[in-house]
Amino acid sequence: MRVVLSRRRAVAASVVAVSLLLTSPGPAVAQEDSEPAPVSTPLSFGAMGLGGSIALSGQRGSAVVTVPVPPGTVPATLRGTVEVPAGLERGWLDVTHRGRIVGRVDLPTGVPTAPVEVPLTGLDVVDDTVTLEMATTVVPSAGYCLDSRESSTVRLQEPVMDVVGTPANPTVVADFLPPVLSGLRIFVPDEPTADQSTAALTLATSVVDFYGSQPVRVTVVPASALGVAAPDGPFERSVVLTQNTDPDARLIYPETPGAPPQLFVSGDGATLVDQIALLTSDVSALAVSTRVSAGAARERPTLAADSMTLRDMSLGPLTASGSGEVTVTVPVDQTRLGRAASNLRVHVLGDYTPLSSEIAGALRISVGSNDLVTWPADDTGRIDQWVDVPADLVDRVTSLDVAMQTSGNGDACSTGGSLTLTVDGGTTIESSGGTPDARGFASVPQALMPTVDVALAQQDLPNTVRAATLLTGLQRLSARALSPAVVPVEQLLTGSGPGLLVAPDGVDDLGVDSELTLPLATTGTSILTLRDAAGETDSAQVTVDSDVPFASVQVARDDDRTLLVATASDPVQLDGLVNWLGEDPTRWDRLTGDVVLGAGEREPVSLSSSADVAEAEPVAAGSTAPTGVTAILVAGLVALLVGVGAAVLVYVRSRGRQDEVPPTRPDVSGGPSETP
Repeated sequence: MRVVLSRRRAVAASVVAVSLLLTSPGPAVAQEDSEPAPVSTPLSFGAMGLGGSIALSGQRGSAVVTVPVPPGTVPATLRGTVEVPAGLERGWLDVTHRGRIVGRVDLPTGVPTAPVEVPLTGLDVVDDTVTLEMATTVVPSAGYCLDSRESSTVRLQEPVMDVVGTPANPTVVADFLPPVLSGLRIFVPDEPTADQSTAALTLATSVVDFYGSQPVRVTVVPASALGVAAPDGPFERSVVLTQNTDPDARLIYPETPGAPPQLFVSGDGATLVDQIALLTSDVSALAVSTRVSAGAARERPTLAADSMTLRDMSLGPLTASGSGEVTVTVPVDQTRLGRAASNLRVHVLGDYTPLSSEIAGALRISVGSNDLVTWPADDTGRIDQWVDVPADLVDRVTSLDVAMQTSGNGDACSTGGSLTLTVDGGTTIESSGGTPDARGFASVPQALMPTVDVALAQQDLPNTVRAATLLTGLQRLSARALSPAVVPVEQLLTGSGPGLLVAPDGVDDLGVDSELTLPLATTGTSILTLRDAAGETDSAQVTVDSDVPFASVQVARDDDRTLLVATASDPVQLDGLVNWLGEDPTRWDRLTGDVVLGAGEREPVSLSSSADVAEAEPVAAGSTAPTGVTAILVAGLVALLVGVGAAVLVYVRSRGRQDEVPPTRPDVSGGPSETP
């Protein structure tokens, strides 16, 4: 399981520590306040990026979790609600650490759930993390068979680790980012330059990437608000970007006792981005002073390859054990491939428990409910199978299930004994570039790699804030860090690379001669025109009252590149839509189609301009509504902008659902969670 300290931006930089004790009159001198009495702080697994639940499947289920521990604290207890399967006669949960049982609790019987609490004492904390092994043993009641993953799974719901102590404040730049971070504020000059906007966007995306599944809240605020801003809490940090020809990063301690220091980062042009890159780089450990200066960063480019192994993608090997049927899910994440893939072909290598002659078995590779290949198990125990993934099954993350099922050996539950299935790290994914099979929102952020150009219609703070919110939302979907760079509008629209355009006053008056065709176009302030993938302008047209402001975020294809365009008839309406996208860390993952549209105070909706783009929701069973893209679009727009219920054929809300896991991030199992 990945916690933090992974997927760091790989940079090689020279780091120079600068002593401030003699040369500067005290702004970076740590305050020595009396230590408050140790307190207990609850850290939910969701807030630490570990998901909302831990699943332990099988009659002997197991899971290993690595939990971050804030410096200055020690683990005290692990607690949560345990959920047990039906037909359980007895069972127990063991929590071990380095081979030593630190706690055992009996599983409840007769009730589906019960609270549990395990004391955690004497654990070894290494590099601000502690590793816990959890194991369940379940014994079924007479007449019950716990022979499948579903019937035998014990879940620890909403786990929380209580830590005791006072989280320590950083004393050097190397320790500025804590193991658990709930919020980051980026203070930007009120009138930022393009380089300062690039630095803010780079910091926002790199920090979200650095913390992975942790739902870090990133906000960009004007530097003029620094003097009245509330001090940071123990799991919050503030970075202040300043203009200076002498580049450096230094800790400045606030007047509030006990509050963590702020990091002031200064530089001119590219040197400002160099200081930002240091924070999440592999060489950040060298920044052992309150003030440091980083040399030019040389990033290792995210190169897309036609062929990558799971090992190359930091995924393999993958193993599952159980009885009766076992499944290993291979997440083919296009962001790990470093590009949007137009074709997928997978060479699956692995092994499984050989079966005796009395037991029959079969192996299956599938995507969802679609079986791609099935073949009988034999006594070799080896998997060596090529499989092509149909274009209509390719998604941002295509979950390839490799399963083994047995007929049983005549016992009451027909389990056939214990099985182990492994997919090797040498399993190869072949892909090709070009127009991606996954279209619309399913094609981002992978289609914005390796570098995403960002064009702001006006080089100002509000557009920088909008771009930061959009990019951090996309970064949560990615297994690799996005690399944003602010460029002139003309360079983006006449160029050939992917990009983000933020135009709160519309795209018609940008002063650039461009052939950009948006799925949803506007004429004046009252006409919306929807185009299909071929750019036809008569697909659907809705005339709406000009008093209804609207905003959209659209995924447009321009030849073989992808552009994400945020535009509106009213900048305030665009702010509302962008903020709505940023409110829920999982909202971007739920977007479908190629347009998300907000109007007035109505709930934003997702729309599809083409049959090639996945529709958010099919027409209800038994509906007499006509099929076709035009009907979907017209009905969605009418429902959104006019509110004529009788004319509604079908429209698709981007409505919330209780996802178990943050998108694309490897996890045991879990979901949206509160911050610590």
